[in-house]
Amino acid sequence: MSPRRRRRPRPDSEFVRTPSPGRGLEPVDIEIDLHGMRASEAVPVIELHLQRCHDARLHIVRVNHGHGTGVLKQITKDALTQSSLVARHYSASYGDGGDGVTIAELDYGGHRAYNRRANNSITPKALPRK
Repeated sequence: MSPRRRRRPRPDSEFVRTPSPGRGLEPVDIEIDLHGMRASEAVPVIELHLQRCHDARLHIVRVNHGHGTGVLKQITKDALTQSSLVARHYSASYGDGGDGVTIAELDYGGHRAYNRRANNSITPKALPRK
């Protein structure tokens, strides 16, 4: 082919790149907000969020239910207690929302929870000598 007949490639600015909807996983947020929901609406939302976080291999889930009358807090604690995906749950610390937020640690097969203090060391431990 002669040089005159060769086509120039399109510049990158002319390509339209759109992400395909079927590729990859959707990002999962660690926190769910239950403000303004009724108790009957909150239970399926909590269960769905727990399942999505477990599928995404997250270790901590934050459920923001607020203070209010305490109905959503009790519903949240009951749902987390009955769920087989949750290893343990507790109220958040004062700076993270206090009694208005419940934190749940997810269970991945009976081992110690990933996010406990002993496993969060940045420097690896030395191997024992033989």
